[in-house]
Amino acid sequence: MWKPSTLPTTFGKELCFLDILLGKKPDQNTDFSIPSFLLPYIDLPNFKPCSFKQASIQHQLSVFGNNEELGLLNRLDNETAGFLYFAKTKEAFERYRHLQNEGKIHKRYIAQVQWTPKESAFEITMPIMHHKHKEDRMIFIRNPKDELKGRSKVHNPSTIVKVLHTDKTGITTLLVGIYKGVRHQIRVHLAGIGYPVIGDTLYGKDTDTGNLRLWSVGFQIYE
Repeated sequence: MWKPSTLPTTFGKELCFLDILLGKKPDQNTDFSIPSFLLPYIDLPNFKPCSFKQASIQHQLSVFGNNEELGLLNRLDNETAGFLYFAKTKEAFERYRHLQNEGKIHKRYIAQVQWTPKESAFEITMPIMHHKHKEDRMIFIRNPKDELKGRSKVHNPSTIVKVLHTDKTGITTLLVGIYKGVRHQIRVHLAGIGYPVIGDTLYGKDTDTGNLRLWSVGFQIYE
């Protein structure tokens, strides 16, 4: 299912995507459509835009219930739009979790940055941590002193980036891949090399406006 930006994924204090699946009404301005320019990049076989039918929701409720979030397999930042995946069976759910823990789920995103890269593809391996005082923020670690600004453990994720194209205004569209994934990983890594995702008010410029230009577009399993 396609989650719009600025909408929480799972149950909490705010109206979330799962609430809407269960019948709560979203803001009339919430846009659940997939931007047309993303369709060529969606990495799902036999993809076609669809809606979640009530019979499917009842099936998810009977198998998983609210406590297991209808079998939800992935989460997205509130500001990130894109696909959310649900397991139809307990067996599929456990299998996906096992493969993800082994780093065999390759998640793919499209991101846009104001930048013209010199390389056609590259990897970002900068360590990141949770911010010491700000719950909603991660930090990147360039040297050991930076660790004093963080809390909990240091994560060492890998973000793989492929340049798709750059338009006349200097906006570059990137295909981005991650495996296990750490909170805000793509956003922190791109900001850490000096090119935050357009619209990222947390890691980018204070003047950024509009929706975050980061979309989940598919995944591939490596066994």
